[in-house]
Amino acid sequence: MSNPFIDALVGELRASARYRLSAIVEMAHLSSAARDKFAQYYAQRCWPLLQQPAFASLQAAGPWLVGARPGSDVRAQYDFMGALEYNAPNAVCGWIISPLPPEQLARHLSQANIVTGADGHSYLLRYHTTASLQLLDSRRDLPGVSQWLSPIHRWWVPMANPDKKLWLQISGDGQPTSPQVPPITLDEAFWTALAGDPLSHRLAQMLDGHPPLAGHCHGTRLGLVQHYLEQARSQGLSREEDLVTFVLLMSSNAEQLRQTPAWHDALAATRAQQTTLSDNLQACLHRSPG
Repeated sequence: MSNPFIDALVGELRASARYRLSAIVEMAHLSSAARDKFAQYYAQRCWPLLQQPAFASLQAAGPWLVGARPGSDVRAQYDFMGALEYNAPNAVCGWIISPLPPEQLARHLSQANIVTGADGHSYLLRYHTTASLQLLDSRRDLPGVSQWLSPIHRWWVPMANPDKKLWLQISGDGQPTSPQVPPITLDEAFWTALAGDPLSHRLAQMLDGHPPLAGHCHGTRLGLVQHYLEQARSQGLSREEDLVTFVLLMSSNAEQLRQTPAWHDALAATRAQQTTLSDNLQACLHRSPG
């Protein structure tokens, strides 16, 4: 069966022989032994993205950029993609196509590790996460951001979806050189948007390690939580207890719940009464035939 994401990625690689495929791998998602094996297998083709001396102790378990072999044609880069998904299951958190050689690209991207806040202080930014990258893409007016994205042709990051793995595409200018990047300075509006809803983060943490979200990174879990919170509020739920119940149940049984009349009855009862969604669901299930 055709995969729209893979078809799109391969199509971009075919557009120019100068394009190279790289991936960002969260080493923290691999065991220590798996990291050592990974580094040995991809020797000379993987580089830490936390390149500043201040992050030396975090490098081994931080994000790394891994590139296809130099001179790889489209087929070989496609094979590299499949092999990486096999060798680093659930650890790949981004795919990048750029004319910049991967080693240079890693150095270039690492310039965004340290950014300046609205207060003038320096902060570590995990720019490769979906939430951060989406915001950076939308705020190219901020100092340094457009120059930082300029060597990128396409960048895909995981997008929250309750049913299957989807990838969000970010586009850059595809420049073959690394430009001078002025200090990236982020305003208060950026940080406020990045912080998001505290309840979302709390729920994403609660769901860590719980199926079916066990294999997802925090950013993807956060996106799924936000997706379900939007659904809950669109159903007329507003109490925190009901929002938490809705998200926890939908994250594990969404399809079954959608097809269960008692679930819809419980939602209606919760909107109309002061009783909780949990109590209403138990009552509706108790009344259901069979």
